[in-house]
Amino acid sequence: MNIILTGVTGTLGSQILLELLKNETIEKFTLLIRDKKNLSAQQRFQRIIENDFFSTQTRILSNLKQRVQVFNSDEFFNPSKYLLEEENNYFIHSAGYVNLSTDISQKELIFEENFSFAKKIFKTFHFYIKKFTYISTAFAIGDIGGKIENNYHNNTTPNYRNAYEESKHKTEKHLLKQGHKNNVQIQILRPSVIGGNIINKPINYISKYMVYYLVGKFFYKNPLLEKNGIRLSVNFKSGLNIIPVDYVAKVITIVFLKNIQELNIVHNKCTNLVTGLTRIIETVGYKQFSFLDNVSTHNIQNMNKLEKFYYSSIGNHLSPYTSSKPYEFNTKKLEGILPLPQYNLEDYLEQTIIYAMENNFRNEKW
Repeated sequence: MNIILTGVTGTLGSQILLELLKNETIEKFTLLIRDKKNLSAQQRFQRIIENDFFSTQTRILSNLKQRVQVFNSDEFFNPSKYLLEEENNYFIHSAGYVNLSTDISQKELIFEENFSFAKKIFKTFHFYIKKFTYISTAFAIGDIGGKIENNYHNNTTPNYRNAYEESKHKTEKHLLKQGHKNNVQIQILRPSVIGGNIINKPINYISKYMVYYLVGKFFYKNPLLEKNGIRLSVNFKSGLNIIPVDYVAKVITIVFLKNIQELNIVHNKCTNLVTGLTRIIETVGYKQFSFLDNVSTHNIQNMNKLEKFYYSSIGNHLSPYTSSKPYEFNTKKLEGILPLPQYNLEDYLEQTIIYAMENNFRNEKW
């Protein structure tokens, strides 16, 4: 069995690679890594395997050169040079462009990176693969509220909050259609918001600080905090679904061989927005904040400098989520595959933010 994998420089893709490498039945890995600035694809891969979460895996590293081939974009899109149609090839497309902007000017770029890129990949590789696993997002259905099932392609009408969600959902639809047309099995796996490790060491490790980490980063050593308080508009009844990255990677490496077409990889409980945000903001040392229950940002009167900055920056991207309808996911199928780790949701948030502070919210330079 061979694996073709994209997204290994990403938060999740790097951990998927780590878990897959533990599987000795996988003979060959083909990785797409784009050249970046002054770093080649090979140099970027070298930085990943030199990282703390890889460097202790001596058994994996011992035969890495025999199992892994790294290609840049130009080399990767010539599969006839390195793949055979009769091989047992599985494709896991983990690469994605996470951009929660509601700015219409960003839509074309978001669709280019998510929809068009996935379309190009499937068109190029469907001759060579047995199965195509697409890593989407649990938020691809949008703000629908209530109990959310794994099937996003029944009669449920999506309610997209941004172009990112729309691009992921429409990519899913395209792949399902093309998979049926070309007799390639399609699998769609959807993680929710990804947080730091809960199982693997280093505990709380994550390679990029995004989504809820941005709240902590905003309130960490911000010079505007000294003279200003802030009013945060959230839906008091709603929450945010957060799942540890290493748990997600373990699930993916189990289910990519299973006959499961759609699966949300999510927590069975959402972290309440008020208690969760309180824990994040207090952890970074800020106290002058309060909450408004689902008040439109347009109705917040007499904003100070801090509030204006927040709502014109990360607040602009996160507000569609902090004002979302209350929801929960049906995790019965997921927990039958790999039981969710047991931990306190707010304590987990605090621990992951402390880890981020210790690293000054610096992303890995891959």
